[in-house]
Amino acid sequence: MGRRADAAGELLKGCPITGDITDPKHLVRDPARVRAALVETPDGRLVAKEAVKITIPTRFAERGLAEVGIETFIYGVYAITLENSYYGVSLVNAMIRIEPTSMMKVLSGDDEYYEFSFEKGSVITPSLDLVKNDSLIYRIFNEMLAGAHVPWYIGYAEMACLLDTAKYHAGANVGRNHDITELLVSIISRNAHDRHEFYRTTVKDLHDLLTNPPVFIPLRSIEFAATSEGHGQLLQPRGGQRPGQSQHACGAPE
Repeated sequence: MGRRADAAGELLKGCPITGDITDPKHLVRDPARVRAALVETPDGRLVAKEAVKITIPTRFAERGLAEVGIETFIYGVYAITLENSYYGVSLVNAMIRIEPTSMMKVLSGDDEYYEFSFEKGSVITPSLDLVKNDSLIYRIFNEMLAGAHVPWYIGYAEMACLLDTAKYHAGANVGRNHDITELLVSIISRNAHDRHEFYRTTVKDLHDLLTNPPVFIPLRSIEFAATSEGHGQLLQPRGGQRPGQSQHACGAPE
């Protein structure tokens, strides 16, 4: 048995015909509001005080990061939305069993996602006691860092924090050196208008992370080998403050 997920603090076959997800650009990031819609019971369940939705890429099921069926388990890197207006992000490196009221496949641009809905008063997860599985860390590393298959709710700052809970929740040493993760993220993050250019050379302050987000390329990409400055500079806007030092600390629900 692994560690209990602090869901309120670290936040969380037969599908209907695919629909369209609420445009993420219209969602407001408000982790405090999302946390207020969740409650942990004394027996370790997570309950929805208000109707919420959890979103993960359908690719997660193909990559061993989700099991969707009679019993559903998802990797704890997901978006949780409230009122189709607000969202928060979970960065828990473990599988979490969920009990959605309903589910469907939706599209965001060209990418397909599972959208799990939970009615007000329903149980989101029956237990926050998570099982440690270090092999999951290598799967998420290959999916998002090596493969650059990054869902809409994960940005530049979240990528740097992606493996921060790997030791706590999975017993894996990957991610213990935060500088290494930051270096890898700085390598795969590129200017959306010129993928040969490192994103870190274009971002001026933390506001740019929202208004001018990067695109991510595969770690071993040859096509977009960067021609700008080398890899020595870590993930840091030119304003001087690392994303992990912003008002949303790494490991907390964003």
